[in-house]
Amino acid sequence: MSRRVALLRGINVGRAARIAMSDLAACTEAAGCTDVSTVLATGNVVFTDPRPLDELRGVLEAAYSERFDYTAVVQVLDLCAVAAAVESYPFETLDQHHDYVVFSDDPAVTARVLDEMTAALDGSPTGAVAAGPDCLHWRMAKGETLSSAAGKVLDGRESKRHLTTRNIRTLRKLLAADADR
Repeated sequence: MSRRVALLRGINVGRAARIAMSDLAACTEAAGCTDVSTVLATGNVVFTDPRPLDELRGVLEAAYSERFDYTAVVQVLDLCAVAAAVESYPFETLDQHHDYVVFSDDPAVTARVLDEMTAALDGSPTGAVAAGPDCLHWRMAKGETLSSAAGKVLDGRESKRHLTTRNIRTLRKLLAADADR
């Protein structure tokens, strides 16, 4: 049985959809997943399920949308893919910066976003972006994530459906929590 991760986009941040993690876990179990746990309150669910990733995404998006009355956008990944993304992070961690992994479900979107973010970061003394294994790695100064031109690339209409971003610290907590189970 495969350990999987569902990363929900846009919940419990600012005025976004508010979802209790216990309710999210219960909904995930009701969708047929087992050994479910959540990490932090930002929509990180770890579970076991043998179904193909695309099928799981459809099942979970439908379940979350119906149960929580919002348009769910979910990236579903094998836990080993999350570990590979974290392990391959190429940038030095700097004080006063965030280290991110941007997960994508579409290689064409990933390539386009990489090009656009690279252009947006041109001239940035410490911001950086690079391709990773089925993801992007991104470093940005604290306080500039959402307001930066690079951050705005991720929020573009043609990208939102295909991307979700997680701080690498969150991903490390997710991996550690699963290792401790």
